Amino acid sequence: MAPSSTGTGNGLSIRPHTHVTDHLAESTTAIQPPALIYVSKRRYIYLGRNQLRIRDLHSAASSLLVCLEGSIRFRSQGDHHWIGAKSVLIPAGSRISIENNGGVMSACYLDAATPDFQLLKKKMESVAAGIYYNLTNEDQMATGLSRLREEAPDFSEAQRRVELLIGECCDDAGASIDPRIAHVIKRLRDTAALNLSVKTLAEEVGLSESGLIRLFSTHIGAPLRRHRLWYRLVEFVTLTLSGVPTAMAIKRSGFTDASHLSRCYSGFFGVSFSYAFSKNTNARYIIEAPEHNSSH
Repeated sequence: MAPSSTGTGNGLSIRPHTHVTDHLAESTTAIQPPALIYVSKRRYIYLGRNQLRIRDLHSAASSLLVCLEGSIRFRSQGDHHWIGAKSVLIPAGSRISIENNGGVMSACYLDAATPDFQLLKKKMESVAAGIYYNLTNEDQMATGLSRLREEAPDFSEAQRRVELLIGECCDDAGASIDPRIAHVIKRLRDTAALNLSVKTLAEEVGLSESGLIRLFSTHIGAPLRRHRLWYRLVEFVTLTLSGVPTAMAIKRSGFTDASHLSRCYSGFFGVSFSYAFSKNTNARYIIEAPEHNSSH
């Protein structure tokens, strides 16, 4: 059964009866309000309600995890030492294991076309094996995200608030992103389902293929092709929540087949695709309203 939906003006609010949250498995009770997820190719926001069980992650997009209650432990691949934290900044391309110690978590996948990651990195007090943790103003961030979860504003307002929270926690003086990378990110977002060649993208920004590959990895962290899979996955989630049948959504979002989708879903979100769409979780999704062409 397709999820029911209602318009919200600046977004499409979708309240699936039994959908799991986007990237973390979450158990529910009959009376508990739903987790809240803002689905976007820019800042993808998850606001949980109770303890989350997370698998190993192999990220394709940078993300900020903030515990709204409690804490978590994490370790990078190959490291046997667990580190406790209430906030963790995970660079794109990282492999990380997370163990939940009863924490209620939020996660914001950052907009790669903005200096989000660079700004937040400067405000993380500690780093271990390339994973940053202990945001200087983590309590302020957690309070703002908790308020966002409770008030559940429309899509545009939620995005505005998260941008303000990042700005309030960080000094954005002098922060910028290479315009060539910003152009490529926009192209990847707008054409995620297509296989635009690296050569084509490189020519558009006046670089060689090898030059673009090096520049992209330096700025984003994940390889270009892997980062494109992130936008495909968001496109798949959006199509599925909009009622498109799974097989068609897989094809339209650019995945090779269901196995390819499943591997990406598990790696990026920390829970298997089959579990994510099982009847175990109460969640409210808010997706960005599609742009309408004024000409008919």
